[in-house]
Amino acid sequence: MTQVVVAVLSVTGALVGVMLGSLLNARVQRASWAHQENNLSLRDRRTTYAAFVAACREWRATVLGPDVPIIPASSVSRHPHADGGQPRVQVVRYRAEIGLIAHTTATVQAAAALMLAVGRLSEMRAGHEAGQVPEPFVQACRDAEREFNRAARAELGSPGINLETPTGLTA
Repeated sequence: MTQVVVAVLSVTGALVGVMLGSLLNARVQRASWAHQENNLSLRDRRTTYAAFVAACREWRATVLGPDVPIIPASSVSRHPHADGGQPRVQVVRYRAEIGLIAHTTATVQAAAALMLAVGRLSEMRAGHEAGQVPEPFVQACRDAEREFNRAARAELGSPGINLETPTGLTA
């Protein structure tokens, strides 16, 4: 009888050990997969956010350029505005992508605010010659970009840094 109990206990112990080992292995694999997916998501969002900011800067430079066509109205605005061309199309594309991939409302709202700031600059450029657009409209774009970068960095878990950039030379 004792031999039967010992045999049952040893077989049961081995089976329990195999089951616990497989459960632990599955848990480790799930955690590893989740970590890998999180890293891929962070990298993809960082890439999209950087491309969005670059496209906004290009759109801003385009509308402030000397040879930009002025359009009476379009899908961008019902008011006269400087044509942003392909850079504007890219901004709209990246803004839509941000709406799909962002993890926080603050990032989505900051992206929309940046796009709107450049759109207002485009409208303002329609009434001014190159180099004559009032500085507050250009500064509004810089401020909106800084706010988007702050929101995106917070979402991505990057440490907070001073994003203030000098915009003029001192005498």
